Amino acid sequence: MKKTIRRCSVVLALIAICPLVTDGNVLAQGWSVTEAQYQGGSARRPHLVSPSGFQNILTLQHGSGWSHGENFFFVDMICCSGSGTDRDIYMEWYPYFNLGSITGQNLPWGPIRGIGPLGGLNWGAQSKVLKIGPGFRFQLDLPGFAFANVDYVYLVDRNQGVPAGGAPKEGNSHLVDFNWGLPFEIGGGSFSFEGHAEWQSPRDTEFGTRAPYWVLLQPQLRFDVGKAVARRPGRIFAGIEMHVWVNKFGFEDADEVLPQLLLVFRF
Repeated sequence: MKKTIRRCSVVLALIAICPLVTDGNVLAQGWSVTEAQYQGGSARRPHLVSPSGFQNILTLQHGSGWSHGENFFFVDMICCSGSGTDRDIYMEWYPYFNLGSITGQNLPWGPIRGIGPLGGLNWGAQSKVLKIGPGFRFQLDLPGFAFANVDYVYLVDRNQGVPAGGAPKEGNSHLVDFNWGLPFEIGGGSFSFEGHAEWQSPRDTEFGTRAPYWVLLQPQLRFDVGKAVARRPGRIFAGIEMHVWVNKFGFEDADEVLPQLLLVFRF
């Protein structure tokens, strides 16, 4: 396990800091945000694929923008105090390329301010999950939002399967995700409502059954503690995350509701 953590850390660090080169010129990175997050809570309705005890999640999350696109990844280290199965190291990585910036053409249309190809990589250590996803992104220009995207990814399943001790092999599927960030202020305090909502299509499994669709919602409400207490805005946040997963892992009626305490340190 320790070797796996070290390897993940090295690979993701290289992804985050390596510059991209086109025609021999380094493309400057325009912005970069890296966060360490803690989420902790207990499921409201424990079941076979939901943890029965208190679940702890440590997350390293990174987003950055450069001349022709964006880069986003996160790594979750999950454990719980009960007998649940959610003990894993899990990561996702999504590089995006803006066609308007690459071609030099202005491509906005209505609320869409950008569009381009998007890649996806989902990987789990204990679950032996591996999914590779070509897709595309619509960047939206919504009033008041720091960002808002609608992503489509065609997930190509490369799971090792149950015989290898991992999650079941599945057929390929479609994923649609809306992710957003909405900052606002109340009474002089700075808040942010952000997160994502995704839908994954039904798909076949190695058992000859049909897994139903799932819907996963992970909205966060954050308060800028650093600004209020230490006069260091944008560094320390506290709040809640509401984790709602309908048909978790593709199990029908295995719905999970997990309210979580959220603590965030931004580098």
